[in-house]
Amino acid sequence: MGFGQAIKNCFGKYATFEGRARRSEFWLFYLFTQFVSILGFGLVMVTALTVMPTSEVEADPSGAALAVFFVVIGIVVIAALALIIPVYAAWARRLHDMGQSGHWLWLNLVSLGIVPLIMAFMDSQPGTNRWGADPKAAERGQYGGYEQAQYGQAQPGQAPGGYLPPQPPAPTQ
Repeated sequence: MGFGQAIKNCFGKYATFEGRARRSEFWLFYLFTQFVSILGFGLVMVTALTVMPTSEVEADPSGAALAVFFVVIGIVVIAALALIIPVYAAWARRLHDMGQSGHWLWLNLVSLGIVPLIMAFMDSQPGTNRWGADPKAAERGQYGGYEQAQYGQAQPGQAPGGYLPPQPPAPTQ
């Protein structure tokens, strides 16, 4: 899933807390929200620096400058509030994709939000779970991403051909 598609999906499911979201969908949308946050912070800082008095002569900023500053802060706050719901919705769907409950997000209220954030790195639960069908089912194939190895064939991670390490020479008489 691409960056634009992830943003489109998350805004399309603005307040949908049911279902599942792939890792790429959640992390690309999370990255987008971090870019918006940095952009908003930078905009507030640039506005604050232009409003701040530059010399002792003009000790107080003008009323118009303060109005512009507060309007910029208001726009940034509204944008942040508008992004909270889709972020938590995508996060809950990401937890559902791993087979976990979205109630893990309540840890954010007690400053333990790192726990569900780390959980969002984990892989999806294969197959259908109580929150819906596996979004990666087509990529996994019938055997969870691996071809079914036949009896006597090398398993994933084994050397092919039944390789045995060299044996020490047998004692001679």
